[in-house]
Amino acid sequence: MKHSSFLTAAVLFGVLSLFTSCRYKDLCYDHNHDTTPNLVLRLELNLDLDIEIDVDIQDENHTQIKIPSYMVVCFYDTLSGSLKYMEYVESYGGPLHVNPGTYDMVVYSFDTEWTQVRGENHIDSLEAFTSDITATKAPQFALFPRKDTTETAPGPIIYTPDHLLVTSKRVEIPPYSIEEQVITVTATAATIAETYSFEVQNIEGIEYVSSVEAFITNQARANYFGREELCTDPATIYFPMEVNRTGNSIKSTFNTFGKLPGEIRSYLNILMIDSEGKAHTRVTDVTEQFGDSLHTIVLKDTIVIPAPSAGGGGIAPTVEEWEEVNRDVPIG
Repeated sequence: MKHSSFLTAAVLFGVLSLFTSCRYKDLCYDHNHDTTPNLVLRLELNLDLDIEIDVDIQDENHTQIKIPSYMVVCFYDTLSGSLKYMEYVESYGGPLHVNPGTYDMVVYSFDTEWTQVRGENHIDSLEAFTSDITATKAPQFALFPRKDTTETAPGPIIYTPDHLLVTSKRVEIPPYSIEEQVITVTATAATIAETYSFEVQNIEGIEYVSSVEAFITNQARANYFGREELCTDPATIYFPMEVNRTGNSIKSTFNTFGKLPGEIRSYLNILMIDSEGKAHTRVTDVTEQFGDSLHTIVLKDTIVIPAPSAGGGGIAPTVEEWEEVNRDVPIG
């Protein structure tokens, strides 16, 4: 028994010595003995944001593009168009986590106020649109006469879109290699909304105007920015305007996804309410002015707002304050 135990211990010592000697030989410092591949791929998106709007009239709502909090990054299969990955990065980019391959990448801003995005699951259905407010604004729009019998149906009444920053490009991410890779994708995101300024130059009696609203017809209902096409369904864009009583003109701006292409006419409908609550309308064909490179629409015809029968200076009617009434209320 003692002989057997001694023999077993000797064998174990020899085996341990063998493994120890092999491990010792690997501990050299002139090169790396680790044969496991370092499968690291760092993908970075570097974005440049084009936020300049070149129009004469500066308007906080339409001509100033705020820096978004986040950008949405969608990677689509180049053959099927289906969504493969969706990432969120900060306004000027950030790291991405996407497997190697070739994709159609679409990036858009995240926190717009009026413009909404849907159809992200396929590149052809990716759509920017604004809400329908026909039910609310139909009574006001009904006050306008039809300009002529050839005018097309105005479609739904929608809010003017705010600026959605978009960029798209095809990207190829190579297979992983042993060495660490850092791949930077660069792109410039710009708005898909067009900003127009317009001016009504001659308004006699502007001091009697209490509010102004505008409707512009035959604009694109939406923008399929994944496939870079405008929706062909017509819509009427609504936007309120502030009254500037320092002169006899009105200046404002509005955004649109674009005028419908072709020979379709576009009309600017202006609704002015005087201090007595009476409506004054003006309908003007502005189709040709949409081709202006400066995106400027000017109405030069004089609009006359007569003085209200009870006088007034452009201040809407008010309601007298409630009279105070004291009354004892029995309890119990």
